[in-house]
Amino acid sequence: MTSYLIRRALQMIMVVIVATIAIFALLHAVPGGPLSGLNMAVGAKNRLSPQEIARIEQTLGLNKPFYLAYLTWLLGEDWVDEVGNAIGNPGPTDKMYVTGTWADFQSPVCAAAGGTNRGADPTKTPPCSRGILRWDWGESWALARGQTVTSVIGSRVKNTIILMTTVTVISLVIAVPIGIISAVRQYSKLDYVVTTFSFFGIAMPVFWFGLLMVMLFTLKFQEWGLPYFPSGDVFTTRVTAGSIQDVLNIEPRTLSDRIVHLFLPVTVLTLLYLAGWSRFMRSSMLEVLRQDYVRTARAKGLRERAVVAKHAARNALIPLVTIVVFQIPGIFSGAILTETIFNYPGMGRLFIDALGRDDWPIVMAILFISAILVVIATLVGDVLYTIVDPRIRFE
Repeated sequence: MTSYLIRRALQMIMVVIVATIAIFALLHAVPGGPLSGLNMAVGAKNRLSPQEIARIEQTLGLNKPFYLAYLTWLLGEDWVDEVGNAIGNPGPTDKMYVTGTWADFQSPVCAAAGGTNRGADPTKTPPCSRGILRWDWGESWALARGQTVTSVIGSRVKNTIILMTTVTVISLVIAVPIGIISAVRQYSKLDYVVTTFSFFGIAMPVFWFGLLMVMLFTLKFQEWGLPYFPSGDVFTTRVTAGSIQDVLNIEPRTLSDRIVHLFLPVTVLTLLYLAGWSRFMRSSMLEVLRQDYVRTARAKGLRERAVVAKHAARNALIPLVTIVVFQIPGIFSGAILTETIFNYPGMGRLFIDALGRDDWPIVMAILFISAILVVIATLVGDVLYTIVDPRIRFE
């Protein structure tokens, strides 16, 4: 098992490196350049001049050659310049894309500090970028100018983790028993109900169902004089008459207030995941129930409940584990459409807003963290296989 984990760790490192190259290449593949969209969302009076854009490109390191800009983004200006100077500055005969000194491509702030973070005030942002490997994503370009990407993500990630963790736990607690019972009682009335619900949930567009929930539980309930739910956000800023917060006497910015705001998005996502996961569990359970070892367990005289719970259900969880572990990146990245519909300030909404405003540092940070979580999810899935199915061993 140890040797297997070592091999997988090395593979994960290679996959993450390839992912960083692909993510950084997306920045340079933007038509017109990474900063081309900054002038599209503002009026003519507020547009940046070519000289100002050139200054921003120099500050952000976009004036560097691709390979040097990538290394700077990955490792940081201080490491790249120190290693580069130790190796030697590229000259005309070095067969490199550029010649000159490594310091020629430093940002103005880093160059003024001598190309190093030594002696910098630890309470302030260091003059030279430290690279994403040291969790330095730089600053937001558009959404929150002047704020670091880390602080912007930190203000949103808690909301997404609460939303997606709640959805995942509720969906699993309901989907697994329903799938097992539906398979054991195949072609019963319950099975037909579960199958119909699964087809509806899988085929139902999230944005359509989310809008219906808002129209019913917010607009129509308010029109009919019933306690209506909030249509978005995380907390209530002002309690309005007739709302469910007013009826239940819920104070703003409390746990109860958060639960009320979670009701609609959690319901939409739970029904979506519940439909798919219960269907997967049912199909896997039906296949396992036909296996020889299940028939042998019945022939030994074991009770049906013991056969289903001990011999069938455990092995039937393997396909579901494969699907559920990839929910780990979703717990961080969020549900883009659902968070957008319900105006929920989470990672999914942040990703959409960053794309719309060409805030590439935020987009690249979310993509990179998601890539790391995907490779971690695959490893977690492989380890869970050995726990669920005793026949699987990594030796």
